[in-house]
Amino acid sequence: MTPEEFAERIKAKFEDVEVKITENKLPHPRKRIWIEVSREKFKDVVKFLKEIDPTAQFSIIIAEDRGDRLTAKYHWEMFWEQGESLSVVIGTACSKDDPVLPTITDIFPSSLPYEREVQEFLGIKYEGIPDPRRLFLPDDFPEGVYPLRLDETGITPEMVKNAGHPYRRESK
Repeated sequence: MTPEEFAERIKAKFEDVEVKITENKLPHPRKRIWIEVSREKFKDVVKFLKEIDPTAQFSIIIAEDRGDRLTAKYHWEMFWEQGESLSVVIGTACSKDDPVLPTITDIFPSSLPYEREVQEFLGIKYEGIPDPRRLFLPDDFPEGVYPLRLDETGITPEMVKNAGHPYRRESK
């Protein structure tokens, strides 16, 4: 399946998603499909991707604080018998007032550690996540502080490095 054919299948099934194809020029020319979808339709698009290619490989989530919202871009590699593999990125967003996205661990179990990481570093909560425990931050890290947030819930200037505990506050 070509990138253009894949993009057409997505557009035909989900009329209100944004789909574009880009091409990486160097060092190896390669096309990538970018899909932007609302969080309400996000899981449906992921399920459809799995229907198109049951062997699709989930790679990573790149999540960001974009000021007014939190975004998450999920990356997959899809393989065909003929032709090169296809890189697919599905992006969605949520507001900081309601930082919730649906989990995709029931579709792609390998997404669990990535969702846990996004949850603890950016504060996006995943509805239905089977294991919401922290992955990297210690148990005594302050609740409601998200190290990759750029707003008041991020790391504050008072949080300094102190004997291996960069989040402890200095006492005066």
